[in-house]
Amino acid sequence: MKPRTDFFNASLTYFVLIVLFVLVRISTAVDLFSFLGDAESYILNGLIQIGFMFLLPLFMYSLLSKQKVKTTFKDFRFNKINFKSVLICIGIGIIVFFLNIAVSSFFSFILQLFGYHYSTGSTVVSSYPVWLFFVSLLITAVLPGFCEEVAHRGLLLRGFKDLGMKKAIILSALLFGLMHLNIEQFFYASIIGALLGFLTVSTNSIFPAMIVHFMNNGISVYLEFAGANDLFLGDLLSQISSAITGSNFIIAMLIILLVLILALFLLAWLVYLLFKQTTGRKLGNLVKDLKENLSSNSQTNPETAEIMQDTSINADSQAPFVRELSLKIPAEYIGINIHQLRKPAFVEKIFLYSALLLSIGVTISTFIWGVL
Repeated sequence: MKPRTDFFNASLTYFVLIVLFVLVRISTAVDLFSFLGDAESYILNGLIQIGFMFLLPLFMYSLLSKQKVKTTFKDFRFNKINFKSVLICIGIGIIVFFLNIAVSSFFSFILQLFGYHYSTGSTVVSSYPVWLFFVSLLITAVLPGFCEEVAHRGLLLRGFKDLGMKKAIILSALLFGLMHLNIEQFFYASIIGALLGFLTVSTNSIFPAMIVHFMNNGISVYLEFAGANDLFLGDLLSQISSAITGSNFIIAMLIILLVLILALFLLAWLVYLLFKQTTGRKLGNLVKDLKENLSSNSQTNPETAEIMQDTSINADSQAPFVRELSLKIPAEYIGINIHQLRKPAFVEKIFLYSALLLSIGVTISTFIWGVL
C-alpha cells in the first residue's frame, strides 16, 4: 500500500472540516441549539474556530502524516517575524480593509443586478458596552485571524505545495471563499485569501496573514463600536458614503478610481517592504554566509585559492552564477515550489472534489434563496 501523500492528508482533513461546518450551519437553521439562549452564537463560533479551524487541522493532519504536532506547526509555517514586519502587516491590514469595502461593494452591485436581496445581517443594539466590544473582537477578529489561517494558509498551502505556488495559492483562496458558505462573502473573501496566501508563501511565515486578517476584521468591529458610542472615526464610513453620493457622479467615480490606484500602489510597496524584512533579509544573510565560507575555503584550501585568483574568473564572469543562485534559492527557501512537481492521482483528489462540491452547493443555494 502506497503511503498517503501530503495532498491526500490535507484534502481529507479539510473535507471533514467542511462537513462539520455544514452540519453546524444546518443545526442552527433548524434551531437545534436554541436551548443555549444568548450564548448560542458565542459557543458555536468558538466551536467552529477553535475546534474545526485550529484543533482539527493540527491534530488530524499530524495523525494522518504520522508526525509530531510540533513538526506540523513548523510545516504550517509558524516562523517568527520581526517587529518591523508586524508594523508593515498592520499597515497592509488597514489598506486591505478599505480595498475590501470597494471589492465587496462592486460584487454586491453585480449580485443585485441578478435580483439578489441582501440579508439584514447584524441586529441593531441599543447599547454597545466595552465588554461586548472585546467579546466581539475576540469572536470576529482574533479567533478567525488565527484559526482560519491555520486551516487555509497552514493546512492547505502545506498540503498543496506540490501543485506549485500559483495553483496552491489560488486553490486555497477559492476554498477560503467557499468556506464562508455565503454568496455575499465568497468573492471578496477569495480575493483576500489569494493575497494572504501570497504573503504566507513569500515570507515563509503564517503570521503576516494572521495579522492582516485580524486587522481587516478588527477595524470593522471597532467602527461598529465607535459608531454606537460616538467615538473617534465612528462615522467614517457614513462620511465617505455621503461624500461620494453628494458629489457629481463622474467626479465621484474619478476620485474613487484615483484612491483605489493609490491604495494598490501603497499595498504593493508595503508587500515589497515586508518581503525585504523577512525572506529578503534571510536570503541576504544566506548569501553573506556563503561568501564568508568561500573566502574561508580560499584561505585554507590551496586549490580554491588558486581558482579564485585565476585572472580568467572576474566579477563579470561570475555574474551568471550569481544570477542563477539568486533564482534558485528562494523557491526552496520559502518552502513551496514555483512549478508543479507532480500531478496528484484521482484517488488523492476525491476528498478535495467532495469538499469543493459540498461548499459550492451550499454557497449557490444561498444565492438562490437570496433571489427567491
